[in-house]
Amino acid sequence: MSDLNYCPECAGPLLSHLVGGEERNHWYCQRCQTPHYDYPRVVVTTFIASGDRLLWVQRGLEPRRGSWAIPGGFMENDETLAEGAARELQEEAGIVLPPDQLQLYMMGTITFINQIYVGFRATVDTLFCLPGEESMDCRFYTRDECPWSEVAYPQVNDSIAQAYDDLDSGTFDIWQAEMTESRYELRPVSRTRTDEA
Repeated sequence: MSDLNYCPECAGPLLSHLVGGEERNHWYCQRCQTPHYDYPRVVVTTFIASGDRLLWVQRGLEPRRGSWAIPGGFMENDETLAEGAARELQEEAGIVLPPDQLQLYMMGTITFINQIYVGFRATVDTLFCLPGEESMDCRFYTRDECPWSEVAYPQVNDSIAQAYDDLDSGTFDIWQAEMTESRYELRPVSRTRTDEA
């Protein structure tokens, strides 16, 4: 948003918006009086387990085409967090799960790319998956099988390692992560014991 100089509604000049004498993270069009906001985007992901394996997708789109990642993408308008995660899961790996089967698992901020992410988890009893148009491949990997050297976003490897740890222990916390360019912190905010390991 900061790259815009003109209003996308009327082409009027955009100015920084002052509220209470303080510059805010949005712009204001003098001509049509419309505010234009620049807030973090919401990413929804799904940690799908089958036994001791997690589902991975090989990205078919840039950035990082050909690298492996946990299924996920940007939330769209008019959908809940779980609906967005279920949609991304189906689009990228061909797995259809109702949103109400997805359990909240991780949430956090990634300040250096201006994103908020919300991760869900679920289990399936099959290794069947089918790459969609946005994926080159998809597979369930154990921790040892995982192509760690080909991971699309190694900055979040600690979160993925935690998911494998939780699978091993059968105890699933709800995790909160704070990621900045200089710091990564993952901490539990609640804990449940499950037989779904």
